[in-house]
Amino acid sequence: MPEILLFTKPGCQKCDWIKERIPEGLKVNVINMETAEGMAEAAYYELLNKHTPILVVDDQVVEGAINIMDRLRQISSCGDV
Repeated sequence: MPEILLFTKPGCQKCDWIKERIPEGLKVNVINMETAEGMAEAAYYELLNKHTPILVVDDQVVEGAINIMDRLRQISSCGDV
């Protein structure tokens, strides 16, 4: 199973929408970009100036709520990247 990171911020409606719809059984690490740890992780992936939500799947960056949901469903149904 790939490493799946979801970068979010508090109060982000699209972030909440994605978090509520993560396919069951899929392990997604949700990272708050407003914490020091979250900012450091976002900096590593060069995401600091991007709008949330952002999905990272084994170093592949996916932006936009609909694109993120499509990618999560693909991973969930296929079980691979």
